[in-house]
Amino acid sequence: MHALLEQANSQADELIALRRELHKHPELSFREQRTAATIEARLRQLGFAVRTGVGKTGIVADIGESGPIVALRADMDALPIQETNDFAHCSTVPGVMHACGHDAHMAMLTGAARLLADAEKSGQLPGRVRLLFQPSEEASDDENKSGATRMIDDGALDGVAAIFGLHVGAHMEKGKAFVRAGP
Repeated sequence: MHALLEQANSQADELIALRRELHKHPELSFREQRTAATIEARLRQLGFAVRTGVGKTGIVADIGESGPIVALRADMDALPIQETNDFAHCSTVPGVMHACGHDAHMAMLTGAARLLADAEKSGQLPGRVRLLFQPSEEASDDENKSGATRMIDDGALDGVAAIFGLHVGAHMEKGKAFVRAGP
């Protein structure tokens, strides 16, 4: 476990840069084209089998040869909020920002993708993993369907035995996490 934590920590600078890049270029629900292209390129480089346009603008990426599929999920969309911060990586899109942490979610899942790709290359991946980069967690489309519903309709959960999602929690003390079963 210590070696895995070291591997994860070695990605810190790269993942911080990715999060900041995503933060600078937020996209609203079902408009996550630039975001999806950024994530897709990284996943393909790592050797994942990638499907794009899932649930309109989502990504499904698989790795591993056999066994049950475990899915890991992150959301991609931003909110229609004007950013008033003044740091170097502020939103460059007027009236749109990642105010809910989805930029961090995508960076974290991309970091997990690197660890999984390394595990597969070394023969240490004991099954299959599916990454789900979900569009439109914050809003529904004209048919009142969310990105999750659209991705399910497009087969994103076909064959999945278990799924894990995450969300940042500003209310939590640094270094702490909480978990719960269910949706």
